[in-house]
Amino acid sequence: MLNIQSISISKGGKEILKDINLFVGPNEKIGLVGVNGAGKSTLLKIIAKQEEPDLGDIRFSGKLSYLSQEIHKEIVNDILSHKNLTIGEYLILERGLDIEEWNINKMLNNMNMSGKTSDSILTELSGGQKIKVELIRVLFENSNILILDEPTNFLDIPSTQWLMGYLVNYPRSVIVVSHDIRLMNKGISKIWYLNDIKHNVEVYRGNYEDFLKQISLKDELLHKTLKAQERKAKRIYESAKILSGRGSSKEKKKAARKFEQAEIEKGKALSISKELIKSKKMKIEIPVPHNCGRNILTVEHISKEYVKGVPVLKDISFEVEKKERVVIIGKNGVGKTTLLKILVGKLKQSKGKYKWGKGTDVGYYSQEYEGLDYNQTVLENIYGLNWGDIDRRAFLGRFLLIGDMVNQKIKTLSGGEKTRLALAKLFANKHNVLVLDEPTTYLDSDSQSVLLSALREYKGTILIVSHQPEFVRKLDIDKVLLMPDEKFGYYKEEYIERVGII
Repeated sequence: MLNIQSISISKGGKEILKDINLFVGPNEKIGLVGVNGAGKSTLLKIIAKQEEPDLGDIRFSGKLSYLSQEIHKEIVNDILSHKNLTIGEYLILERGLDIEEWNINKMLNNMNMSGKTSDSILTELSGGQKIKVELIRVLFENSNILILDEPTNFLDIPSTQWLMGYLVNYPRSVIVVSHDIRLMNKGISKIWYLNDIKHNVEVYRGNYEDFLKQISLKDELLHKTLKAQERKAKRIYESAKILSGRGSSKEKKKAARKFEQAEIEKGKALSISKELIKSKKMKIEIPVPHNCGRNILTVEHISKEYVKGVPVLKDISFEVEKKERVVIIGKNGVGKTTLLKILVGKLKQSKGKYKWGKGTDVGYYSQEYEGLDYNQTVLENIYGLNWGDIDRRAFLGRFLLIGDMVNQKIKTLSGGEKTRLALAKLFANKHNVLVLDEPTTYLDSDSQSVLLSALREYKGTILIVSHQPEFVRKLDIDKVLLMPDEKFGYYKEEYIERVGII
């Protein structure tokens, strides 16, 4: 049904994909995995005809639907052009779906959007809710192949669980990229592993857990083969040395051939060792922040209405002290991002006030990469930062932004690479307060662990929104703001159950 023939592509002088040959048959469920920046999104864009390869061809018969990793950016512009449309009007009239309103309402309920119906105004939805509407659109196009790039990044846990079940029972083919291991273990029948060292794709039967076992066994076998090959090369070399020390010309010729053979065997060992090279990991060390007073933030009775009479935030009050770690917990649409944007001056509250303490220097990480200029290069995006004595190129290197990549325009980077650049910009400024809106989005599990360790060592104050229970649990949270309860208090382990759920 889908035949990928000899696909190759390079960006910014960096080889991304090299001679990729793959096939997708009817009803296959494929998980595409690999580290951030390996080229997963690029491969999906090429399959979806959103990007042209340097070499190779895609042959496909049927209908294809594609949900971009950048949907949260694309949807903002698209939705703005559909003012005052209801969800139903948008899906049926604008997108041409053959779907009844009752079915839309059923899907909205499945997506944990209680209180929203096909008659709800599209522009009044939160960012996460708009993405759910786009996901509904993609699912109801009934295509022969669904291509989903990180579909769960902005979904809460109930929505993710429902999507897992839907994809398992989808009667046609699916190709999905996700860092959600639960999704990759349920219903996936084949794994495409994009090897960022070789720039090719290795195919493994089974789900993600099966893939990890096969990779582990393969590495174990390679290690054994490598040791055996090194022993063989050493034996031949030692034999050649003995022969070369003897007097006859016949033995010296024999020794010369042995030396040549030993070099060949060493080359084989080197080839095996290259297969064991692992991907590089981020090495984040957040610089020591500027000093400030004890009182960090005071929030008094903040409320926000986008539409008169429809409050997003009702009456929020809380205080944050120096070095505290505060998490905001709540489902999509309750105003978490809205609150953060108010506190960093990106939005104006309807009522109430807030005040940052003396000497506070606030750094903001936006899940929409608001601080990045997509038409500038990586280096151009970091000009003007207060780096002090930090070596810029070395600092970017810790975030795996290396070589010619620093001359690439932001719009050519993967989601993981954009996330790493946004984090590098944030940490380089030595802020003593970090306001973080879903900082783990698009980061693979290794990168999430590195970020977690860096934040645990950070000497400043953290205010964070996250749907990752384990990330929140290990961050040593001091206080919690529950939404939409608008209840603020000390952290309790029981609140972890509500991360990503309510």
